[in-house]
Amino acid sequence: MSLIKTIAALGLLSAVSAGTAYAQDLTLYSDKTEWNPGITAVMTAAGTEAGTTIKVQDVTPTDKYQAFMQTSIAGNNVPAFFTWWNGNQLSDLVATGVAADLTPYWDKAIADGDFSAAQRDLVSVDGKPYGVLLNVANWVVFYNTAAFEKAGIAAPPTTWEELMADADKLKAAGYTPFNAPTSGGWMPFIWFSQLVLGTSPDAFVGLTDGSVAYDGPEVQNAFKVWGDMYAKGYFTDPREQDDQKFFVDGTAAMYLIGDWHSGSFAAAGMKPGEDFKTFLMPALTPDVQQAVIVEASPIVVSAQALAANADLGKAVQSMMGADASNALGSAVQVYNGNLKAAAPNATIEANKEMVAAAKPRALVRWWEAVPSQIQGDLVAAMGSFMLDPTPETAAKSMSTMQAINADYWANK
Repeated sequence: MSLIKTIAALGLLSAVSAGTAYAQDLTLYSDKTEWNPGITAVMTAAGTEAGTTIKVQDVTPTDKYQAFMQTSIAGNNVPAFFTWWNGNQLSDLVATGVAADLTPYWDKAIADGDFSAAQRDLVSVDGKPYGVLLNVANWVVFYNTAAFEKAGIAAPPTTWEELMADADKLKAAGYTPFNAPTSGGWMPFIWFSQLVLGTSPDAFVGLTDGSVAYDGPEVQNAFKVWGDMYAKGYFTDPREQDDQKFFVDGTAAMYLIGDWHSGSFAAAGMKPGEDFKTFLMPALTPDVQQAVIVEASPIVVSAQALAANADLGKAVQSMMGADASNALGSAVQVYNGNLKAAAPNATIEANKEMVAAAKPRALVRWWEAVPSQIQGDLVAAMGSFMLDPTPETAAKSMSTMQAINADYWANK
């Protein structure tokens, strides 16, 4: 259930919007445990600027974090700072009235050359920014350079046919081609949405606005390709809860994920640009435009907390500076897009250049773009297929997803 539905069901939406209470402890809540050292560094400096202490608290996995935030908003006990998602997820949050309009801080950051107006749009709703950028990431395919060398793959693939041929070479060399976990309560959407994207970027967008059915031809094709890949043994066991385990230990040769994960791989002992590199996922056919998912993660500030303590504005401005970006990148190799800051590692720098050169169509990630009211149920249906990737389960998953989808849009 979405934030708005949960709160409305409890009859508390107006109370949340107009109330005066907020979480008294100055804490940033997040589901991003692996980024904790970097977030802590940013918030420690921000707290110093504001003359206070801002703690960092993790709630994981993601589905539990979402439930925690639903309860916090419904109970009118919103943390002073918390991480969120952009797109429809941010729009739904803003509708509750809990998020602060950060226009003055963005105006200064843009004037200072730290960010661009286009970056502000990533965290804006109806033209107003409601978040500080924590992460701006391209979704790419990471590959293990040693595995590619052992399999005799001289260069990363540029077409789907080459990708599938390389997958066969990797299998023959003793590797599982792709790491594909279901962990965290969100990851099943990754391959589903990518295969629809590779079939038709327009259909990918249509899934998020109700104009394309979840049992339509593009989705049917995606499930067929997905099922064929499972039948060929191209994916790791989806039940593994450590989402990077099989890539880090060398079991899997490739991993489709946001390039923020490069920091986690580095922390596990892999060297960016040496032990692993990246390439852009090709479309399924040459006539389909190549596309790339751009993920943007904001830190949201409680409107009530900011109104009660104007000095928190100094914390917000600190969070948007190059020093904060470099502290984040140095600690966990995550990049927030600050134009004055250095890219945290060779992989992220290379990805920026790769995307700029390829000029693919850039799209908001499915997770953020889909209506939040149906997000969880749709992901559950995708996960069911990953656990039993048969044609029968595919048909059931598509039927379930379309029933959810049709019901939502019929009631809009």
